[in-house]
Amino acid sequence: MTRSVFTGGKDLERALLELSTKSAQKVGRFALRRAANEILKAAKAGVPVDEGRLKRALRVRVDRVRGRGDLLSALVYASGSAFDFRPRRSDRQSRVKGKLGPARYSYQIGTRPDVYGRFVEYGRHKQGIAARPFMRPAWDSQGGMVALQRIGDELWRGLSKEAARLGR
Repeated sequence: MTRSVFTGGKDLERALLELSTKSAQKVGRFALRRAANEILKAAKAGVPVDEGRLKRALRVRVDRVRGRGDLLSALVYASGSAFDFRPRRSDRQSRVKGKLGPARYSYQIGTRPDVYGRFVEYGRHKQGIAARPFMRPAWDSQGGMVALQRIGDELWRGLSKEAARLGR
């Protein structure tokens, strides 16, 4: 089995250092987001059971690493705040307030997408729920060296666009 190797890293670093910090970060964020979006697409395609909430809750976030202002990171995750979710009060609290009865809104039934996503991905072995991973296969197909190569290609594309923009 042959491993592909990322090539052109030194040339890429030299080209990025010629740009201003703001321009280099802009190019880097764009490249990371493009690579992470491919992983996101594969993850959304692999969600096994869904009523639509988990797929809609999957997001990409590209940020600076805390404490290291010049490094960027990309994160593909299930957002818990993607919906107006309020868990239903317990029956005891509802009786005290005089509001015992069925849930009024659909978002009061079930759990948040980020919690639900963990149960789908890893399963609950004590309860006999099998794992049905969707994030790991997405990483295996679109992450690692594939993502690194895509980031390199996008960085070169962004560098050429930025050089053309600065050359005007």
